[in-house]
Amino acid sequence: MKLRHLLIFGCFLILPVISRADDQTTSFQLSLFHPAQAFSDEYSVDGFRFNMIYGVNQDLQGVDLGIVNNTRGNAHGFELGVFNRVDKDFGGWELGMVNDVKDDFKGFQLGVIANVTRGSFEGFQASVFFNDTEQDLHGVQLGAINTAGSLNGIQIGLFNFNNDTKYLGFLPFINAAF
Repeated sequence: MKLRHLLIFGCFLILPVISRADDQTTSFQLSLFHPAQAFSDEYSVDGFRFNMIYGVNQDLQGVDLGIVNNTRGNAHGFELGVFNRVDKDFGGWELGMVNDVKDDFKGFQLGVIANVTRGSFEGFQASVFFNDTEQDLHGVQLGAINTAGSLNGIQIGLFNFNNDTKYLGFLPFINAAF
């Protein structure tokens, strides 16, 4: 038992050695809740981030696991959490109860309750309830309610909204535009 505690304590001692002080990037981040985390929110993570409750970092490239994952910049990789928020662009796979991306998204987004992308979306967006892409959607939306600024793909759901005036603004069940 003492050896395990010593190893855990030792890991926290070497974490600053893993980080690169010149560009404030670390390969590993551990967070209980913000700001109680191994590295400050000014650091970017290039590797693995584990947020036990709530974690915040600048950029993320790699794997992000936790209850609430917040990235103030860009994120690329795999993100799994109850609530995922990226303040700029995201590329990769994002899975959660609610996913919120402030800019552009490329990849696969699966949200149990909702997916919101305020920029353009390219890929596959699926949710039980609500998918929203405020700008261009290039791909597929699958959910009860789907909205897109402009559609270049397919929406499948009970209510499908497309704000592009060249097409019908609303179609139930299936909406497609290419």
